[in-house]
Amino acid sequence: MLLRLAPFIFVLIWSGAFVAARGGLPDFTPWAILTCRFFVAAMLLAALALLIKENEPDWRAYKERWVGVVGAGILMNGLYLGLFFTAMLELPAANVALIGSLTPLLTAALSGPILGEHFKPSQWVGFVLGIIGVSFVVGIDYITLDAGTGIMAALVGVVSLTLGTLWHARVARGLPLLATNSLQMAASAVFCFFIMLVAEEPRIEFTQASIIAFAYLTVGVSLGAMGLYLLMLRHGAAGKVAANFYLTPGTAAVLAFIILGETLAWEALVGLLAATLGVWLVQKPSFLKDKSRS
Repeated sequence: MLLRLAPFIFVLIWSGAFVAARGGLPDFTPWAILTCRFFVAAMLLAALALLIKENEPDWRAYKERWVGVVGAGILMNGLYLGLFFTAMLELPAANVALIGSLTPLLTAALSGPILGEHFKPSQWVGFVLGIIGVSFVVGIDYITLDAGTGIMAALVGVVSLTLGTLWHARVARGLPLLATNSLQMAASAVFCFFIMLVAEEPRIEFTQASIIAFAYLTVGVSLGAMGLYLLMLRHGAAGKVAANFYLTPGTAAVLAFIILGETLAWEALVGLLAATLGVWLVQKPSFLKDKSRS
């Protein structure tokens, strides 16, 4: 049941991160908040793994794979989110969302030579339709080349998430989920800490908005959404799993309308519908029917 609901829950939680980040970003610097967020998430995941007595891996047998897990975790968490937070300091969230929509297409393109995954023509149509849907959500008029640094940060973030996803799918099959996620969060915390020391003057102001944003991004996204993402990668093709990112901009627009009272344009609803159709084309048959590699 959890596997069937995982894509829907993931999209809802991940979309809420845009609303949370938008509300709290003025109160903290990107790398500082990510350092704290990943550290707390790593501790909570480790405690949960001990509480439910998750099976410990044979560390000697998995030594080489755990090194890959750490690298993939830093790419998917620390570098990707750090670059996207940095991009949002210079770009509207819509620009960042549009650039982020390249992730599923790039993941699908590289999953063939790296993982041996193959997609039908109808699925490639779904990937393209997803990008078109996201473009409608954010609005074509948002596309601008003025903020070159922000655009470059977002593009590198897309590459980072894509490579991290593929690397994780390759090395983490069969490893315990909570221990894997905890190790990746801890490694990301260390990575972000060192980037923080050289890239910014750390600042965290404890306002109501920043506290709510931190709690949601740590517990909801780092624990909940990322855990579901890793679970889906364990049971499905990387390209299909990444396609769920097409739905996040449209869902975020709806949540912003409900929670923040922002305007919800008809183009956003059309885009969300197009992206949903695109994801359906990519996902059928459902990733649950794929041959499990676990």
